Amino acid sequence: MTQLRILAPVVVDYYGAPGASLRDPVAYARFWADQQPAVDALLASRVPRPATTSAKVPPKPKPKPGPESEPGPESEPLAAPVIRLEHVHATSSLNLYRTISDHAVERPPHLLTGVLATRHLPDEFAGAGNTAAEAVHAGIVEISFRLYDHGLMLLELLTDISAWLDAATDDVTDRLDAVQAEAVAMGERVAREIVCRYLDPVLDMLRRADRERRIIMAATASDDPVRAEFGEALWVTRTLIVPPGTRGADRMVRHWVKDVATAEDRTPAERLLDGGSDHLVRWLNYLFMDRTGAGGRMLPGDPFRDQWDALRHAQVFYGVLDRIDTRLSKILADSAAATSRWDFEQLKGRLTTLSQRAELIIMEQRDLAKYLKRSVRLEMDAILDFWDCEQLLEQPVRFKIELCDRRLGELAARRTARSTMFTDLILLGIAVTSILGTALAVTEFGRAVASDPGMAVYDLGRSSLVGWVAAQPADAILIASGTLSVLLVVVYLFFRRDNSG
Repeated sequence: MTQLRILAPVVVDYYGAPGASLRDPVAYARFWADQQPAVDALLASRVPRPATTSAKVPPKPKPKPGPESEPGPESEPLAAPVIRLEHVHATSSLNLYRTISDHAVERPPHLLTGVLATRHLPDEFAGAGNTAAEAVHAGIVEISFRLYDHGLMLLELLTDISAWLDAATDDVTDRLDAVQAEAVAMGERVAREIVCRYLDPVLDMLRRADRERRIIMAATASDDPVRAEFGEALWVTRTLIVPPGTRGADRMVRHWVKDVATAEDRTPAERLLDGGSDHLVRWLNYLFMDRTGAGGRMLPGDPFRDQWDALRHAQVFYGVLDRIDTRLSKILADSAAATSRWDFEQLKGRLTTLSQRAELIIMEQRDLAKYLKRSVRLEMDAILDFWDCEQLLEQPVRFKIELCDRRLGELAARRTARSTMFTDLILLGIAVTSILGTALAVTEFGRAVASDPGMAVYDLGRSSLVGWVAAQPADAILIASGTLSVLLVVVYLFFRRDNSG
């Protein structure tokens, strides 16, 4: 039974309040536990109407009435989608290492898990498509998704393509290429429909329940360009599960991993076919040799469950860091054109948020690695090392944060310099007017004393300076005040140049 498992990281509008689960674990768990009934009620109200159910599956012959006749799957009422909130129990950091056969962490990293049927997605699974699309749709076994913090959802689809490949009268590799192209397109379409139809309403309801923003951050502003990314898949990976005894398995394996490069002497296909390896998880096209017949459900106890868990964790950390890296590049571009104070404040706020997110992501990855099952951690580290995650994402993110800090420092210094210049000009104007006003006041006072005998009584001594100033003509007073003001300006510019140098 040859199966295709699709895994796609999808950008969504969910960001948890930093440190919420650590500040008050009991209140954090209580919030999520209290929301499960409301989530169930909301999903029950969003079940598609029967008129929009799938038309892809041909109608089955109507059974004859009798006691043994039972309604088929299409005639049964459609149950509501299932979304299970995962963070409903308080955790402790004590005595976590109780077993070595499972993860030591008490709470999974994802916040919720969703399970759907094809009839829950009428936009994707209604109407006819090309032959490859019909084959992929007809074999759907599983539709599920997981929501993670930092704005990422993992979509997973499992479909049985055995009948499609076994019926090949032409080259089976052509059918594999057609299935691969359809898997990518279907993953993108299903991601958009799930986010729009189910996830966004659930997140809106959770935000309304947390008005104080202690658990969930506010939704992204409607005018933010980032909203255009929500619901879009970053990439769609394709995992082929092939039993070794399948007809044409040798050709399928060689074709599926033909573009995967490794540093080993033998090709990846040769190692898979001769039993040297039973799986290959490198870049976009993955392959598992199903020697036990377990299939691709990746249930607990299945032979490839650890490898699949490791792939999930690697996809999440790589995906969220990729988004941070892209948005930091945009901030750097925006900072080059920032001129106003409003632009500066916006850039500063966005940089602070992204910097905190990047640090939290790296910290959470390190923390999770401590508690993962050793086989899962080894596989996850091998995947991230092959992707060169540290060099391609972690280091660039840190470097761009430093660049943004430097750029924002330059913008702040420039704004401070403008403010200082403006303040200096104001003080200089005050000084100039004060010189002129003081000179005129002394002149007026001296002349008033000289002409008013009543005021002379209070002048107990002779002031030759006041009398001299009072004896000067008004033009001389103005010229002297202007000359002194010019000297002050020259002195100011001299010291200003020394400070700027």
